[in-house]
Amino acid sequence: METYIYKGISAGKYIEGNIEALNTEEASHKLKEQKVIITNLTRTKKTKGEKKEKKKGGGFTLFKRKIKAVDVVIFSKQFATMVKAGLPILQVLSMLGEQIENPSMKEIVIDIKKSLEGGVTLSKCFEKYPKIFDNIYVNLIKAGEASGKLDVFLLKLVQSLEKKERIKKRIKGALMYPA
Repeated sequence: METYIYKGISAGKYIEGNIEALNTEEASHKLKEQKVIITNLTRTKKTKGEKKEKKKGGGFTLFKRKIKAVDVVIFSKQFATMVKAGLPILQVLSMLGEQIENPSMKEIVIDIKKSLEGGVTLSKCFEKYPKIFDNIYVNLIKAGEASGKLDVFLLKLVQSLEKKERIKKRIKGALMYPA
């Protein structure tokens, strides 16, 4: 058995501790059973090759792409799916930060991750970007943090965003229809 150090949210409060488990998946599962939303989970003994991040490409962009509603829907769907699978939130944000193609969205996800590492609540991290994540988005995350069921609220959020996009498409289609 190995010892894992975890940080997470339980009943709306940030907690830290240690847990014994055979592997990361078991540790994650045990914490999920205790209704802990994992923000960080690391093994106490680190091998030499772990935790090295690769930087890709140059450091600046000439023109930033606008963040479209579709980008937010895709990010939210991936975020919700990974959190539901029991992955630690920081790990999820790292993975999504690497996968996202839109440089503006990538920058926001990386900033959210850095803020979360600094001890800011997840809802406060999203609250910094009101043009991308509206009040409903932020409040559903707050509710998920407080109840300990972040995955459930994220899935409801994704359903809401998808419904909103379908309605927008119908309206645009109706407006384009010849009179």
